[in-house]
Amino acid sequence: SQRYVSRTHFLQAMQTYARAHQKDGKPYIGEYYDEITGEWLKGDNPRSRHYNHSTFCDLVIAGLAGLVPRLEPEVVVDPLVPEEAWDFFCLENLCYHGRSLTILWDRDGSHYHRGAGLQVLADGVRIAHSNCLGRITGRLP
Repeated sequence: SQRYVSRTHFLQAMQTYARAHQKDGKPYIGEYYDEITGEWLKGDNPRSRHYNHSTFCDLVIAGLAGLVPRLEPEVVVDPLVPEEAWDFFCLENLCYHGRSLTILWDRDGSHYHRGAGLQVLADGVRIAHSNCLGRITGRLP
């Protein structure tokens, strides 16, 4: 908990980071990006091309989707997406403590047709639910 970076700030930073994954109008993942000019510093250098750093995945899984890793067989999800920002999102097939997790947000239930709200499923079984987009916990079966 802190008061300097809001969920909106985090989402804006992630959107900027995601937009950086293109070059010349086409999808591109590289290693050396100039955050000031928006240019890829190594261009088509094979060392740079197709470099998908795990940091981006970590920020999506732990930040946007909100999985808080724990040693215990408890699942804590606290998405950093502001509730008003997205009507739906889903992260599926996330291997966690030997289970397959799904983290699903569907504001009114009309997109995924699995009910409204935030849900966490382990191996297809719902273990946590909230009507609001915020911190929830569930126990692995």
